[in-house]
Amino acid sequence: MKKLLTHALVAVIFLLIGMTLADTRIAETALDAARSARSAAIEVVGNRAGIETRTMVLAENPEIISRLMEGGSFGGEYSVEAAQNMFGRTQAAIDDVMNKTHVVEVGPRSYLIRMPIVNAAFFVTDEGVVLVDTGMGPAGPAIYAAIRSVTDLPIHTIIYTHGHVDHSYGTWAIMEAGETPEIIAHDLLKPRFERYIRLRGSLAKYMSQPEEQLPASTDDLVWPTRYFSDRLEIEVGGETFVLQHHKGETDDQLYVWVPGRGALASADYYQGFLPNAGNGKRTQRHVEAWSAAMKEMAALEPAFLLPAHGEALTDTATIQENFLVLAEAFDHITEHTIDGLNAGKRKDEIFLSVQLPEHLATHPTLNVQYVTPNDISKMLIKQYTGWWDDIPSHWTPATMENQGEMIIELAGGNIPAIVEYAQGLIANDIRLASHLTDWLFYARPDDPNVQQLVYDVYKTRIMDRETNTMEMLTYLDQMTAARERARSR
Repeated sequence: MKKLLTHALVAVIFLLIGMTLADTRIAETALDAARSARSAAIEVVGNRAGIETRTMVLAENPEIISRLMEGGSFGGEYSVEAAQNMFGRTQAAIDDVMNKTHVVEVGPRSYLIRMPIVNAAFFVTDEGVVLVDTGMGPAGPAIYAAIRSVTDLPIHTIIYTHGHVDHSYGTWAIMEAGETPEIIAHDLLKPRFERYIRLRGSLAKYMSQPEEQLPASTDDLVWPTRYFSDRLEIEVGGETFVLQHHKGETDDQLYVWVPGRGALASADYYQGFLPNAGNGKRTQRHVEAWSAAMKEMAALEPAFLLPAHGEALTDTATIQENFLVLAEAFDHITEHTIDGLNAGKRKDEIFLSVQLPEHLATHPTLNVQYVTPNDISKMLIKQYTGWWDDIPSHWTPATMENQGEMIIELAGGNIPAIVEYAQGLIANDIRLASHLTDWLFYARPDDPNVQQLVYDVYKTRIMDRETNTMEMLTYLDQMTAARERARSR
């Protein structure tokens, strides 16, 4: 076993070298060595040492990691450890975030903490620090260290812009350091936290996180000490901080405006790309209210912007342009969707036909990275209609297993022939290939040929440049399911 672990370690070292030097011949040699070693080491060690199947899939396909990094970094540096342990406090994730964190002074005594995946912002006042967001679980120590690199003043106030894991889970480290801040959030953050406890298994599945790291009781969260409903103005160190609520990515989201400095902390309203407004694995997003928030923030004429994702902006005209083009894009998608619903069009006809005008589709801050305009249209449809997709057979459908068996029967029971046909579709129509693959996998998940088909189809989809981050994660889940079936044989 020791020898196998040694082989696995060597394989991982080669793999990391290859990923670092991806454009060199050394990289190609390293990747070849890693792939050669994987069958002799990763496979056996994985089965014997209980390595999570998903991690094994990534180790076998390092190019998938590169694709995930393109969109999953959310405008910042990427950390595999942090991304896989967002709710947790694992030392590896804490160390990785700490090593990849730096502080940028965007305006006088106004700072952006740049971390993997997400930012936090803080303002130094004469009375103490006002901190906007506390990052994900493993980011807490990095945030506290970043503040202490600038000032020794106490942390006076923490503001949660919303309750997502990457914005409000690092507070534990600040409290353990002995700080006693007031913690402020919108009223709706409380039921959000309660829902996270109640649905921890579901969240773990849809967020691809270890279930044991999600909150199991109220003691696992650092709760606000003060709530408000619409707008709140506070004074710290003789300065006014305005907390304004608008639904957007969440129903509890707010932005922070510091009029005396012309500073705006924009939470997740602005992300530097087409934002996460149509996520098929998350609860309702609020596209129309989000658009209104963008217009309202643009009218403030901020001197500088401290976003929760991506780089700071210090030009008022650029900030306004970026905000207003996003609002325009949201309004266009909304109008298209509502018109389609009122015209009685089938839902898939509505969202598949969404197209942004040229000046929006090519704008650098609206690039498709995490979701598409079609996904945002689906979210609007979800908001205004029931769960039915307008396909009559889908109201009370047959199981996917039974549908798959029907396909197999129509092909005379010849699974290899169906697999071959699906393989041929990969280059010509990957969507049809995916439908056929799903039917086969749900009907015959233990067939090795079907498992390989799942691998081939969904790896192709992940590597497709048109595939966005949320799609990639969904396809990776299916590859993992097929791999798990193969391991169980």
